[in-house]
Formats: sequence, structure tokens, C-alpha cells
Amino acid sequence: MEFTPCHPQPFTFQQAISFDPEVSADEISRLQNSISHLKRTQEELQEYAEDPDIAQAIKENNQTLASQDERIFMLKLALTQRGASNATSAHYDLPPEPEPESRNGRHGGFTGDNGLEPLDAPLPGDNSGLGPSNSTEEDEQESGVHL
Repeated sequence: MEFTPCHPQPFTFQQAISFDPEVSADEISRLQNSISHLKRTQEELQEYAEDPDIAQAIKENNQTLASQDERIFMLKLALTQRGASNATSAHYDLPPEPEPESRNGRHGGFTGDNGLEPLDAPLPGDNSGLGPSNSTEEDEQESGVHL
């Protein structure tokens, strides 16, 4: 199989095929991180796009994004050529956008599909959010530390 890139790349497709799969996977992750940051920068620069210097920077960044996207494609194709049949799987896709903070102030957490409780799940014995409590004020004062 042959692949001819449209953008200048630091390696050929044949060289990419010879890379250790772990090296390719690391490079894919690095490029995805770079693309994520560069896209965010592009969004911020759009506000000042009337400035000729900023417009030029946006144009150059778009070329860099295209080159990096192509490099990721090239590495995935090389992994597939090499026999890593899952090289095009979601494992190598960009990570999802960050989740909003949960009620405990943590980001993300378990979904419950893995058998573990979510980070914002109530602790055992914590009846908050489960309807009216049957305990009296006296019971609550005896039950321990209150914050």
C-alpha cells in the first residue's frame, strides 16, 4: 500500500509502518493533544481576525492542523497496515470535552457501568436527596460531626 501525503511530514509512510506500535500510539496521542490546544487557540483568535497579523496566524494554524490531522491518519493507516486492526478504533480518537462539575465538585467520575459507584453517589447511610428524613434533631446531634 502507498500513501502520498498532501502536506510535508517528518517521515514517510514506509517509515511509519516500521515504527514500534507504541511509538505510533504515543505520537497519535501527542498530536491529538496539540490539535485540541490549537483549535482552542483558533477560536480565541477569531475575535481579532481583522488584524492582518492575526489573520496570517489563523491561516498558518489551519495549515498546521491539516498537517497534523494528516499525520494522525498516516500513523493509523501504518498501524493498520502493520496488523493493528483496531488502529482506527475510538481509542485513537480525540478525547471527549470535559464534563461539567458534579455536585461534589469533582470532574467526571465513574459511570456505574464498571460496577463502581459514581464519585458523586451518596455515601452509605447518607439519606440526603432521598426524601424526608425520619431522624429527629436530637438523633442528628448524637450521630457525629456536622459540617
